Amino acid sequence: MALRNTTKIAWQAATAITIAEILSYFLNLERGYWITLTAMALTTQSWGESLKRSLERVSMTILGGAGGTLLYWLTPQNQYVILGIMLLFVFFAVYLFQIFHLAAMIALTGFVVYLFAMFGDWNLYLLRERILDTALGAAIALTVSTYCMPVRTNVVDLFVGYIEKIQASLSNEFLNRPITSQPVTVQQLYLEYQLIRKNALSISYEVLFHRINRKDFHLLLTQTAFCTHYVVGLIEAYSWLSSYINEEDKKRILLAVDTTINNLDTLKKRLKKETHTAMLPAISIIDILTKAIKADPARFSTLESKSLGFFNLMYFFTRLNTRLNEIYSLLEKVKK
Repeated sequence: MALRNTTKIAWQAATAITIAEILSYFLNLERGYWITLTAMALTTQSWGESLKRSLERVSMTILGGAGGTLLYWLTPQNQYVILGIMLLFVFFAVYLFQIFHLAAMIALTGFVVYLFAMFGDWNLYLLRERILDTALGAAIALTVSTYCMPVRTNVVDLFVGYIEKIQASLSNEFLNRPITSQPVTVQQLYLEYQLIRKNALSISYEVLFHRINRKDFHLLLTQTAFCTHYVVGLIEAYSWLSSYINEEDKKRILLAVDTTINNLDTLKKRLKKETHTAMLPAISIIDILTKAIKADPARFSTLESKSLGFFNLMYFFTRLNTRLNEIYSLLEKVKK
């Protein structure tokens, strides 16, 4: 039976703490608890998250330590003043933790500076020790996250699952052929995309050492966002336009749906590295619209509402398939 991610993370935390304590003992470090606390705090949900938080923690410790030390040198050596500034750092660390994590890390390091100043004398030696111990703790956490029961996000499965939900939503709305037992609603589609977007930063760190670079990964996310908006727009528009569109136009729309589902299937197979057919160009949908206009130019020239509804739907299908082709081109670029 596969271990749950929470169990893996618990083992990682225990391993990281053990390694930190052993290193502190053998290196006879005066403040080894800094290493232990950092290693424990940075053992988080996934390898990408650990990498992201490690880089953030070390860089913000340097900034916060340097800024706090400079401020301490400029502060009058009065216990009440030092206590007041220390409490101010505590306030900002707690206040900013949820809304601006990086600034909270700077404030937390500033608090450490003034806490030590309260009980003794803060100096450059302590600053150096703080930075080195934090870096060592981060290195331990990252090493453990990499080699001890690593928890990695399956980026391919994440995007394949999302493509399948787009296919299911289009099939349910336009073809009346439910692909899944539970119909995929517009709200579910948005929630699924928000989940990808929420995890985007940590996922981008996971793909940092793969062929796709972070710029291309964020471009992929942007294209996916456009696709989401187009699909939602199509579903919502067709739900109230369908009763006004004639049968001939509905047949043309179904051709556009088939083209879209085919392209989604090709993308899905490309992500899974399976044999797949070529992507159908968006111009094929423009050709369908062009033929419809040529067949009855008078209807479109009058700009009557039913024709405009059909035209808008075909426009959305064209834009959606343009984005899908751009995603495929991006994936092909990565492969090279």
